[in-house]
Amino acid sequence: MSPSLPASHFLSLAPNHTAPPASLLSPSTSQQTTSSALTRSAVNTATTASADFDVDVRTGFLPFEPAVARLPDEWAVWEEALSAARGGGVVGQGLRLGGGGSSTDQREEVWRRGIQTMKVLPVAPLRRSLPLLRRAHQVLTFLLHFYVHTHPAPANGPRTTPLEIPESISIPLLTVCPLLGLPPILTYADTVLYNSHPTDPSLPPSFGSNPYDHTLETFTNTPDESHFFLTSTRCELAGVQALSLMRASLDEAFMADPLALTRLTSYLAELAGRIDEIGDIILDVMKGCDPAVFYHVVRPWFKGGDADGPGSAGWAFLGKGLENAQDGEFTGNDNDEEEDEDMETRELKARKFSGPSAGQSTLIHALDVFLNVTHSPLEDPASTSDGQEDSKQTKTAETTFMTRMLEYMPAPHRAFLTHLASHPHPVRQLVLDNQLARPQLVQAYDSALGALKRLREKHMRVATLYIIQQARKPVTEELIRMGAAAPTPETAPAAAASSSTGSKKLDLSEFIHEAEAKKEADEEIRGTGGTALIKFLKMCRDNTNKTRIGRD
Repeated sequence: MSPSLPASHFLSLAPNHTAPPASLLSPSTSQQTTSSALTRSAVNTATTASADFDVDVRTGFLPFEPAVARLPDEWAVWEEALSAARGGGVVGQGLRLGGGGSSTDQREEVWRRGIQTMKVLPVAPLRRSLPLLRRAHQVLTFLLHFYVHTHPAPANGPRTTPLEIPESISIPLLTVCPLLGLPPILTYADTVLYNSHPTDPSLPPSFGSNPYDHTLETFTNTPDESHFFLTSTRCELAGVQALSLMRASLDEAFMADPLALTRLTSYLAELAGRIDEIGDIILDVMKGCDPAVFYHVVRPWFKGGDADGPGSAGWAFLGKGLENAQDGEFTGNDNDEEEDEDMETRELKARKFSGPSAGQSTLIHALDVFLNVTHSPLEDPASTSDGQEDSKQTKTAETTFMTRMLEYMPAPHRAFLTHLASHPHPVRQLVLDNQLARPQLVQAYDSALGALKRLREKHMRVATLYIIQQARKPVTEELIRMGAAAPTPETAPAAAASSSTGSKKLDLSEFIHEAEAKKEADEEIRGTGGTALIKFLKMCRDNTNKTRIGRD
């Protein structure tokens, strides 16, 4: 006899495939926060592929309708400023990192002055359209990163005071952010989810007949940067089948009768294949993105306000009413009774947001949640330093990365993960309950975990090639011509020493010492999300492997 569904169970609720929640499109109040928007969006949802979560059964976390390529004329000045920064889309004609390193090249300074004097545009009319809000966030955050990273690097090391962001960017950006549940910085959503068009935008996207092959925005206009973004877009599209299998598996987990368990076994085995496909697409980045171009020309544009580590000076968003806003939260309060403070003496509030990262992909988080892979914060003995505060900072930056990256996803996608995690019939527990009677079910579950482990190993291969190995190499003249920042007097000697290591003869003890020092340095290289990259990726791989139920 089949069990009946409780009236409160999500499968009993009427489908609500409508526009995204009105709460995400309504004006923000002085107390509106990202978390409150998340809570309101996670209600009355019938399936794990619901429009309430902004998840499409055809495109997954990618919007089914093509992303808006240009804002209406009312906001043309933003679009024109972005086109000017990009040099009209011509390789080598855009603004350069660090101002170009030439005292005679004033383009970057002139462009920044234009941003500083640009009128603050109203964003209220954008609330009528979610696609327009997404485009506004994308344009403003690209402008933000162009503004920040065209500043010449300080002569005496990292910046010690927050970099001021003009009102023309900060006010509209921090007004748009709560409406989307996104922070005021470039995110994976801006560079991937809302940045790709298929060959024919009027037709549904597909791998075969209508693939994603065009990016709306890049910093460098290089095919390398475009291919890098499109690789992630294709991973998201490949993930649609995985989401479908997860949804079907949860339905079978609710029934949990013998037929349902047989079907669940089949779904989990098929899920392993879909995860392997996503991992293979990750490796496809090597087919069109040169590692040196990525590391030296493209990647520096992604850096956020925390790029210099825990001691980063961060960015200060200027504008009346913004002073008391918390990180990731803009109150929208403009108290006319407050007197303007002297900008010379006012202490600026530093924001230390992280740049875009693959860790912000909801798809990968969903696989973890569905398979019950946990990345709980654990004390890292290697990072403990006599109980010092920097140990706490290291722990926060590295071991809680997956949790922190949730705040860089659109609010409906975070709500999707919350809903998935709170499902009353988790698959892992069902497998555990039946591990003796159904060894094939355990094998299928472990095969999906094995595929996720392989995906993470493929990601590590890419990270090693594109970041770790490139960090050891000096920038070349060709890369500088393409837009890479020229080495400063401080970095040039280190680069020269790194490039000469291979030609130096070392005795065994020196070789071992240098190899250990290089390994330690490699493990401290940080990703754009702020983590010690290789250390973090190894942790995720190991956590995935530990989740297996069967034993070899």
